[in-house]
Formats: sequence, C-alpha cells, structure tokens
Amino acid sequence: MARTNYQRGYEIERKIVHELTGRGYLVLRSAGSHSKIDVLGIKKERIVAVQSKRTKRFSMSSYQKEIAEIKALINDYNFGDVMDFELWVWIDRQGFRKWKVTADSVQEVAS
Repeated sequence: MARTNYQRGYEIERKIVHELTGRGYLVLRSAGSHSKIDVLGIKKERIVAVQSKRTKRFSMSSYQKEIAEIKALINDYNFGDVMDFELWVWIDRQGFRKWKVTADSVQEVAS
C-alpha cells in the first residue's frame, strides 16, 4: 500500500527529532499543524525552529514561498534574537540539506 503525504512527512519529522535529540535538544514536534514550525529544539543556549520538506529532486526555487513565510514570521514576531529558523529538505536517496533563514538572508549550513 502506498504511503500518504502525511506519512512521508511524519517520517522526515521523526528523522529531525532523532537528530536534534542526539545533539542534546529537548524536542517538540508539531504534528499535523500545517504551521511554519514542524519541529522545535530547545537548549539553554539555543532554540531552533525547523520547517521540513521532502522531495525527489531538489530545486531551491521550489521553496521560495516557504522561505518568504519564515522571514515574515521572524519579522512579525521579532524572533530574530531568541530563535533560529532552519529549513531542512530531505532529498530522497541523498539525505538532508539545511538552511538557516534570517530576516535578511538564507544560508546553507553543514548537514
């Protein structure tokens, strides 16, 4: 039986939860919320909000809408000083590519 988009998204979010937990974060997953924050990782010195996506073939232009929405969220709620926002894209058969998104820029970070 084919997996649904929800199931595929859940699998990716679980990978993020596992990775952040392994790095010592307290991790919260926003199940089925359709918000701009899928996973939240909390440490004393850092809070990271992750928007996750999954694709078969990667094209950065496909994520311009999500990036603009994250930037708007950062500006609207003045999150820039208290929380880092990242976009994690799972590319089938390749793994994650990750970007830190600020109000002014998007920068790829090491996986």
